[in-house]
Amino acid sequence: MTEEFKQMVIDTLRRGEELPREWARELFPPEKREYELVYHGKDREEDIIANTMALPLQPVSTFGKNGEDWHNMLIFGDNLQAMKTLLQMKESGELLNTDGTPGVRLVYIDPPFATKKEFRGNQEQKAYQDRIAGAEFVEFLRRRLVFLKRLLSIDGNIIVHLDNRKVHYAKIILDELLGENNFVNEIVWNKGREGGSS
Repeated sequence: MTEEFKQMVIDTLRRGEELPREWARELFPPEKREYELVYHGKDREEDIIANTMALPLQPVSTFGKNGEDWHNMLIFGDNLQAMKTLLQMKESGELLNTDGTPGVRLVYIDPPFATKKEFRGNQEQKAYQDRIAGAEFVEFLRRRLVFLKRLLSIDGNIIVHLDNRKVHYAKIILDELLGENNFVNEIVWNKGREGGSS
């Protein structure tokens, strides 16, 4: 921290003004990392977990028989709240694999691609909006990955399906959260061109 910056902080406090949020990293540097994605609106992992409300899961239907104590779940609702509930289940020993290990072994996510479009279903009913972009998109994805990191079992895997618009951000977020050494592979496919061959 430079002497000039220290003086700016002192002057701002003497005037009774709030310190700008962007000064936080200089005043309270986070643990040193090889690299870190920095952007406006990035919350600490602890705050994401603490500030997300859990909601009880309510069974609606059961499909097939997967054993006495286990049923696959299709959860309708806010996925952050559902993941908070699942995290509580993991911590209380209710979210277990068949061998008794806690957590989730495989996560496949297909988040919005930041297309800034609205999508419709088969009968032109509104399906979902993909309107978030920029830093808001990055934090939207990161919040979910923070929960998924904690939900994973010791031998768990996360597969993220994205296109070329945002996949590079997802890679940096995952490297930051899980460690670059835990990256396994990237799968890229050629969808072909309209009117051309692939």
